[in-house]
Amino acid sequence: MENNAYDAGVLALEQKNYAKAVENLEKAYADKKTFKLNYLLFSAFKGLNEHAEASLIAEDYLLDYIRDNEKLSEYVKEAILAGKVRKIQMTLDLMGGFMTSNEADSFSKLFEKTLAQARKDRSVADIKRQLAHLGALDTLGQRKLVSQADCLTIEEFKEAVVNDLNDPYVHPLVRASLLDELRYLGSKEKVRYRLFSGEEQEFIPANLKELDEYLMYQRLVMLLENDDTISEDLRPAMLAELRLKLQLLYPKLALYQDPAQMYRVLLQKDDMSEAETALANELEKSLKQWNV
Repeated sequence: MENNAYDAGVLALEQKNYAKAVENLEKAYADKKTFKLNYLLFSAFKGLNEHAEASLIAEDYLLDYIRDNEKLSEYVKEAILAGKVRKIQMTLDLMGGFMTSNEADSFSKLFEKTLAQARKDRSVADIKRQLAHLGALDTLGQRKLVSQADCLTIEEFKEAVVNDLNDPYVHPLVRASLLDELRYLGSKEKVRYRLFSGEEQEFIPANLKELDEYLMYQRLVMLLENDDTISEDLRPAMLAELRLKLQLLYPKLALYQDPAQMYRVLLQKDDMSEAETALANELEKSLKQWNV
């Protein structure tokens, strides 16, 4: 089955029958994943102008693409055309120290040229305008727009979201995702951020940690793993709920110093105080708005 699909896929690719090539190469790739097959499937998606699929499949073997300037150039173009602009900026920035000046210049020109090409077909003016007033949308609209905003450059994104970070009408999980994106981008510009409590504080995103690095998160996970009142099959769902509620609180996770108290509130255990119950209810309410 694998060889038949592979041979048929390669033949279709040679004949520029890209749809048939994808159909067969996907079957072969599902049976056995190799970089060679990956690149053939990438080329077939590229032939169909399926930029999102092409860039996504390439990311299975991204290190192999990075080792080959020609293949990396192809990936960069497909990813930008798919709207993954900041991701490519970060990738090229990280690779900059390992490139010659000629290579760095070549990829910089490729980035600018492909970005200009992408923006002939997709205006980002509306996205920037709406993103700057994110709180005017409902929660679902906010989530969709933030996803679409992957097509903005780092500087465009930073400029557009600065006021969303302390907007009470932007959902707390959306605010947290924007702040975390700025952390990932290494932004050193101080921002004013509205915490889940409603308090506003200033942060330098680059100085923040991601959720998994927080000691409080690690201790809460240990409590969950050792909680014999929760069956093994329910623990993945409980961990997902725990993470979402901590993301609501990000970046100030430790509302209580005692992890056991935090655990009790986040998973709504018995014997909560009135104040703990009120906080637990607020977290639940926010999650329900998120899941609509």
